Amino acid sequence: MKEEPHKLLGIQILKRLAMSGGIILVNAMGVWTDEYFGLVQGLCIALLTFIIVQQMDRDDSIHPKLLKRVCILYCNRQIRKLFIPNDNTPATLFSDILLAVGLAAVVIVLYDEKLCNQTGTVELKQILEGLMYLYGDIMDFAFQYGILKITVCAFTFSIYLRTMKPPQTHLQRFCLRLISIINANLLSEGLTTLIPTSSPELKIFQCLASTCILRMILPDMQYYLTYLAAQQLVVYIPDAAPLFFCATICLDLLPTSSQEWISDTCFTYVIVSLAKFTLQIPFWGMIFILVLAHYTDYIIRVSQ
Repeated sequence: MKEEPHKLLGIQILKRLAMSGGIILVNAMGVWTDEYFGLVQGLCIALLTFIIVQQMDRDDSIHPKLLKRVCILYCNRQIRKLFIPNDNTPATLFSDILLAVGLAAVVIVLYDEKLCNQTGTVELKQILEGLMYLYGDIMDFAFQYGILKITVCAFTFSIYLRTMKPPQTHLQRFCLRLISIINANLLSEGLTTLIPTSSPELKIFQCLASTCILRMILPDMQYYLTYLAAQQLVVYIPDAAPLFFCATICLDLLPTSSQEWISDTCFTYVIVSLAKFTLQIPFWGMIFILVLAHYTDYIIRVSQ
């Protein structure tokens, strides 16, 4: 029996929110623990939680997959700040990439025994994808050498990446995907800032237009581009989460080809706003978003 288009769209949205929502959750938790615990204490808490979750996962009745992903990504965030205090500079570029590849290798080794089944492969892919999202902006310093030049170079390089032969190993695929995400971030930022304007309405139009264009040029980067668009929209039009949530009701008025990326952008905006709101509530707010994210992940798994 064929599933309804709305159900398929809803499941796809939830899958993407499990990815971008995990990254947003990690960033919110990082700000929270830096303020109330500190860098090293936060890292110790994340490592301890990961060890506990690893033991819980041995029981077939308990599958805290989301919590494991959040712990791994949060540990990476804290380790990165511990060893590389100054982000987005030419001096730290090599160290940043080396750290990302090293942590990806560690994650692949941890999941090596689980790669024989489909569940382990999907879980590994989600963790590595989230790891790449955290490193997507490490070359933003390049715009100081000229926005137009960097944007043109990023566009040319994106065409070259599409012609490359797909690698075979997990680590090689991670490196290629990481380079693609960094390049897509440069291309998105470049297109958005090429036309300077002080009008918020025009900035919103630039953001949406660049996302619409880039998703056709880089179809495999659509979900990362919508994640970037949602992050930018939060800056341009803050405190509009109810409006974006209500906008999803009118998706039927849009062409079918546009419904997916617009709905993904709207829901990601809502998750970002929710994460920012919970930062104002020191403890219970973070517990609330953890529970919400956990049940979102549960809905995804039972819907598959």
